[in-house]
This record gives sequence, structure tokens and C-alpha cells, in this order.
Amino acid sequence: MDREGQILALIRQNPFISQHEIAGIIGISRSAVAGYIASLTKKGTIRGRAYVTSDEHTIVCIGGANLDSKATSKHVIRLASSNPVTVTESCGGVARNIAEALAGLACRTALLTVVGDDKAGQWVLEETRRRGVDVSQAIVLSGENTGSYTALLDTSGEMFLAFANMDIYDKFLPAMLRDKWSHMAAAQLVIADTNLPSETLEELVRRCQEENIPLFMDPVSSEKSKKLPTDLTGVTAIFPNLEEAIQLAHTPLTMNQDVIDMFYVEPDHSQIAESIRNRGVKHVFITLGSRGVYYSGEEGQHFFPSIPTEVVEVTGAGDAFLAGIAYGVTHHHTYMKSCEFGLAAAHITLQTSQSTSSELNEERLQLTINTMTKGD
Repeated sequence: MDREGQILALIRQNPFISQHEIAGIIGISRSAVAGYIASLTKKGTIRGRAYVTSDEHTIVCIGGANLDSKATSKHVIRLASSNPVTVTESCGGVARNIAEALAGLACRTALLTVVGDDKAGQWVLEETRRRGVDVSQAIVLSGENTGSYTALLDTSGEMFLAFANMDIYDKFLPAMLRDKWSHMAAAQLVIADTNLPSETLEELVRRCQEENIPLFMDPVSSEKSKKLPTDLTGVTAIFPNLEEAIQLAHTPLTMNQDVIDMFYVEPDHSQIAESIRNRGVKHVFITLGSRGVYYSGEEGQHFFPSIPTEVVEVTGAGDAFLAGIAYGVTHHHTYMKSCEFGLAAAHITLQTSQSTSSELNEERLQLTINTMTKGD
């Protein structure tokens, strides 16, 4: 075992061990021990007082944590008219939703985000903490408003229109990422959304590549996906819908109904996915709503049909899908097998009005997987 490995093993056995004691056990000088500990601290392998070791089993989610308001229309929506609705408020944000879903699946999960010093920010962090997510590294910005997302849903639960106030995420600068890096460097997996500024995303992709940390990326929207660097080497997996995938592939196509219909009649998802992979991504999952998911990556190409579902509401299904895949991969399944976990998690979430379903747990997920397998 190398010196750093020896020192780390001793610290894990006794976080309060002194540098002098370590030097005596290993047989090197105390100053040499101090040098190794400084190196381990810089890497993020150890942190804090008493040499607290970073948990290598933690999944760190970075990005949005919002106050979500959802207005569901009671009748067919009429433009330029007053529409009767039912309004609910909940915690939201792509990264936050994924973190909560993973916590529900018994994964050790942490959330790195920025919120304002307002009641909404306090409530979002407290609710997220209550649901099992470590929010100790969340950054509270004085004088800023917590991100908010307001969606208008039609009677079928499909999103008709949405408004997003996400200005606070422009404040999440690379310096903040560097300041928090010691809490991320030993993570089992990092999951990020594109609410982060372009320069912060670029630094995150580069550092994850350099330090060999698996990185999942959620593009969030076709517009926000433009913030991603051209070179995506360092992104292990990406999860665009078809519109986002076309944007990421830099195709000359425009998103209108004719284009969508063309792709569904004569799907060329392989070409789009290959263009994204040429930017450096190892695994591409193109989500196609009720039609299913197209996977292209190091394990080959495959189309996965969705599970027949009586949809209550679509909000949060994509976040659950990504969380399900992260669960599968971190439990040592292949990416293609993990897609089944993702589809099962989305299926469970679609059957509830909650953005993050309280029904999503390991037992329910495995039961759904078993039902899928029997159906085959």
C-alpha cells in the first residue's frame, strides 16, 4: 500500500489520531505525514476537523432547488381568458428532485445548490433535509430570491405553459465550485443540471474528467443545454429529450411538429446520439416521453419502450428516470440494465401528482422491475 493509502487507513480507523502517532506507526517523519495529509485534503479525500473522511458512497447533485407552483386547469385551457385551476406548492428543481428521489431509494445523497435568504429558501432546504438529503453544503446568498418555477398543466396533467425565475443560479460561479470541491472529490457519482452558468459547467466537466469522477448531466431544456461546453469529455452520461438531443447534436433541424413526426415515423435517433457521443459523452439516453427511451453508448444501442401507465402528471418523471439509472449504476448494474430501473422509477412517479413520488422506494422499484420482467 502507498503512503497516502496507509495514512488514510489509519485515519479511517481513528479520525482523532495525531500526526505524531501516524509517523510512529508508519516509520516516517511527522513533517512527511503533514505533507501527505495536506495532499489528501487538497484532493478532497479528507476534510474538516479530526480528519473527517469524505464518503465515497455519496451521490452529489448540483444545480437547481426551487419553489414550485403548479396550477392544474379544471377545464380545457382557453388563451386570453381566466381559467379555473387548482394550485399546489412544493419543492422543485431538477438537481433537488433527483437528490430526493435517490434518498427515497436509500442512496446517500447530498445537494449543492444556491438559495436566497428568504422564506422560500429556508423552506426548500428544510423540506429537502427532512426527506433524507444532506444540504449542509447549500449556499445561502444574501439579498437574492430563491429560484421559482410556475407551471400550468392541462386537464390530462401535461404541461401547457411554464414560467421560471432562475436568476439566482447565475451567481453560482466557478469559485464556489472550487470552494466546495473537497466535499465532492470522493463522491461515488456527481449529477448536475444546466441551471449552472456555462463557466461553472465547463469547470465541473473538466475537473470530473481530470479526477476520474463519474458525471451525469441533465440538459434541463434545449436553451439551457447551449451552456454546455463543446467538449463534453468528462460527461459519463447525458439525458436529453428529443428537442434537447437535436440541440446537443448541432443538427440544422428546427423543432416543429413535422420534424417530430418525421423522427417518430422514421426514427434516426442513432445519428443524433452518435453526434452527441462525438462530443465526448460515453452514454446517451434520449427520452421520448410515452414512446420510451433510446440508448446509445459503450454498451451498444437499444430502444426501450415505456411501461404502460395511467398518467396523473408528467412533472418530475424525467428526474425520476435519471435517479433510477443512477441507482442502477451505483448498484453495479450495466447502463442498459439500469435503464429498466429508470423506466420503473418514471412509471411510479407518473402515477402521482407529486414531482418526487413518496411511493418511490427500493421495494416498489424492484416490484415494478419484476413485473416488467414477467411481462417480457
